[in-house]
Amino acid sequence: MNTINKFNQRMKKKPIYLNQKGIIFSIDATISFVIALITVLIFVLYLSNIILSEERNIEQIELDQKALFIADSMAKNQNSENSLLGACNYDSDKKRVLTNNLNYTQIKTNSKSLELGDFFVKSITITPLTTNQKETIILSEKNSNNCTNVKRFALVDNLKAIIEVKTCKIKEI
Repeated sequence: MNTINKFNQRMKKKPIYLNQKGIIFSIDATISFVIALITVLIFVLYLSNIILSEERNIEQIELDQKALFIADSMAKNQNSENSLLGACNYDSDKKRVLTNNLNYTQIKTNSKSLELGDFFVKSITITPLTTNQKETIILSEKNSNNCTNVKRFALVDNLKAIIEVKTCKIKEI
């Protein structure tokens, strides 16, 4: 032991002794660090949950927007091949379409299934305000869990009516 003390004196260092206060401080710092890590983990999980729910909301907003575009196209354009793309009456005297004035027979006979990208049009429902008798034209038999309805006011054969377009997202396999 004498040699160790002489060596320590030569190096001008104090001998290393374990201290009770140092052990308590180390354990306290470790516990604080673990609690901080758990808090950060919970915060990151909460943020990821918010981001995932916002992604679902964005998908629903996009589907609503596409349904609204189809309903607007139907009420503002004229297309002889597919009434979903335009079902307005054409005024040959003025050489323009009569917006919001739809042709019922054209909707009934010329409406075809429409599938664009990741969505499809499932049905069109026409409800005249005077009779309240709904008539649904089913365009697709596909099933989907994510569907949305858009209602639009228009004149159908010069009668006030509500046009309801139901669009659905194509199921991902």
